[in-house]
Amino acid sequence: MPPSPLPPRRRLPTLIACAALLLADGATAQAPAQTRAQAPTRINEVATWLAGMQLDPSPDLARAQRDTDEAWVKMRKTRLAAMDAFARQHFAAEREHCGTLFYPFSGPDILNALSLFPACRQYVLFGLEPVGELPPLDQLDAQQKAAVLADMHKAQQYILRRNFFVTQYMSNDLNTPNLKGVLPIIATTLARMGYDVIDIVPGKLDGSAPPAPGTRTRSVRVHFAVHGGGPVQEIFYASFDASDAGLERNGGFLQFMEPVQPAVTLMKAASYLLHDKTFGRMRALIAQKSPLIIQDDSGMPYGQLLAGGFSVELYGSYVGTIPAFRYRFQKDLAAAYNAQATHTALPFAWSYAWKPSEESMQVARKKAS
Repeated sequence: MPPSPLPPRRRLPTLIACAALLLADGATAQAPAQTRAQAPTRINEVATWLAGMQLDPSPDLARAQRDTDEAWVKMRKTRLAAMDAFARQHFAAEREHCGTLFYPFSGPDILNALSLFPACRQYVLFGLEPVGELPPLDQLDAQQKAAVLADMHKAQQYILRRNFFVTQYMSNDLNTPNLKGVLPIIATTLARMGYDVIDIVPGKLDGSAPPAPGTRTRSVRVHFAVHGGGPVQEIFYASFDASDAGLERNGGFLQFMEPVQPAVTLMKAASYLLHDKTFGRMRALIAQKSPLIIQDDSGMPYGQLLAGGFSVELYGSYVGTIPAFRYRFQKDLAAAYNAQATHTALPFAWSYAWKPSEESMQVARKKAS
């Protein structure tokens, strides 16, 4: 169960300073009642505009929005439909009964979580990237709007084309004069995938809200629902360093996770951080909380999954790592793939591999005691 109950299916009060549609670091003031009542609709308007779903009268802006629209249409046909079909076939039971999905090192990538597991009650994501804010759309002139859309286009390139974000690029792409933090990407993804953004609630690493006066916003809860009606779902995103030293300094996230029992943990394009000895506490947390782990080879080391009592199904092909991570090649994982008589190819772009024939996925289920 999540640490606090989700709201019922209705418009929700928000803790944002909604008149400007901002979620600024350290914001604590609660908007007046009339503004709170209007906020969900206005937040969703910003999300759909960022997603290119409301054509602007300016020819230049309309052209940029159409380009974004075409990219999403292509991705929906070539990748998302295949991911949905694969999930229905290979982990249908867990997909149907998903309470919490845990996605370590995700950054703002709610896209893959929703594509594989669209019905979870709660999605827990984290990364180094700050929470940020939605742009104050009604305060921007045409030139500023064009700058926002240009930055949005650049920030989405890797997730649209390759299906992952690059940490080094995000530190720049999500910190421009026009685009701040992960919220614009999360809101855009929700709008494009057919959801309405209901409200956005800033908080601390332990999930409590609001953040203390004068402090940086370390987490955010985004409540959303399928457009046209559906149960309210929640994204909880936290910004922190997940190394052992970082968790020692930022124990609030571990407090948040104490009552959470995820149905599934998803990991991909995770920079092989869990292979490093300095991430032992996060490895232990994942092993403890995860009856099901779906990952590429950059997640939990294969040998540690076996030692931790998981049975592992192998999909796709494992031919090694990209050059930047060649030192993380797993001989035992390669041997396990080679020992399989047949291989079920992954019909979609998934992680670091450039070629579809080199994509790999491991589905690990914890054995019954």
